Amino acid sequence: MRCHHFESGECRSCTLLDLPRPRQIAEGRGRVEELLAPYLAVAEAWGEPITGPDAGFRARGKMAVGGTAQEPILGLPGQALGADLCDCPLYPDGVEEVLEGAKVLIRRAQVPPYDVARRRGELKNVLVTASPDGEHLLRLVLRSDRALARIREHLPALLAEHPSVIAVSANIHPAHTTRVEGEEEISLAGASSIAVRTGDVTLFARPQSFLQTNTEVAASLYRQAADWIAEIAAERAVTGSAAPRLWDLYCGLGGFALHAARAVPAARVTGVEVSPQAIEGAREAAVAQGVTADFLAEDATAWAIREASGVEGPPDVVVVNPPRRGIGAELAAWLESSGVRDVVYSSCNPATLATDLALMPSLRIVAGRFVDMFPHTEHAEVIVRLRRTAAA
Repeated sequence: MRCHHFESGECRSCTLLDLPRPRQIAEGRGRVEELLAPYLAVAEAWGEPITGPDAGFRARGKMAVGGTAQEPILGLPGQALGADLCDCPLYPDGVEEVLEGAKVLIRRAQVPPYDVARRRGELKNVLVTASPDGEHLLRLVLRSDRALARIREHLPALLAEHPSVIAVSANIHPAHTTRVEGEEEISLAGASSIAVRTGDVTLFARPQSFLQTNTEVAASLYRQAADWIAEIAAERAVTGSAAPRLWDLYCGLGGFALHAARAVPAARVTGVEVSPQAIEGAREAAVAQGVTADFLAEDATAWAIREASGVEGPPDVVVVNPPRRGIGAELAAWLESSGVRDVVYSSCNPATLATDLALMPSLRIVAGRFVDMFPHTEHAEVIVRLRRTAAA
């Protein structure tokens, strides 16, 4: 991938862009495999890396707003807003046009960008979600609701000029923090969610629910987990055991749970996620596609510990896909003592995965793949299949 913003020095967020892609992947894979080597159950655990396109892959754009209401600039949060990055080559076709449309809306509605140093202004960020089918969800992160009347007045023009935008909302974020968005979301136009085809299912992303940034890589990630779960189900069938009970903890929009339920229709699949918006999306996806799975809006750790003490006890398989902090000591301790034989752990931070594995000496890696979710950066993800062995 070539990027004139990188070459001119205007944006260096793709820190590895000057390295050939094969070298980026090889070095990233090497770092992850070295880090996790102490936790392998078998020497040949690693499969080929999960990769995708090196450009046009970002399903979500997060742009900080600078400049003035008359001449807005959309750049990256945390960077000096000197360069407008609407034409970033990481975004798929159509996103640049939507971002340019947002700038026109800002000018028409005269919404002043938020000045971080002076703590003045209204518009902090412009967020865009893109589906593989070319639809877009647009969000405006505002300091308050003062500009909403002007935005509503001029919004019909944006929707007419950009028919790919199926939903627009305002996020109210009054706090002076580095967080990209606040808690309050106000729908301004259109649908309540955007349909994102991902692998073998369609996910329904609401404005505040987490969506994997790289849709093609996420599809391979979900399919890999489903393949492992199908293998586990086949092993159980050989011994005469029933189809597995499976818990997908930190299930988000249900990507892992829905793929598992499709791969093993007889499995009893339950997804648990603290975000009510995400659970609404997961339930919508299950109904729309005729997939049998239950989804609950609860704290994953508290629910698992409580549910495991009930009549049925722990499940046969657990999938975890935690945020960067990992699953933490409490859930790791429960998994270690639970007797669950098979765990699929999808990690966006291999360092915290290693910390969690150190707390679960009975669960060791029998298969794993490096995941190139964010090409051209040192950010690494990994998915591993764990199996219970004798305690270390």
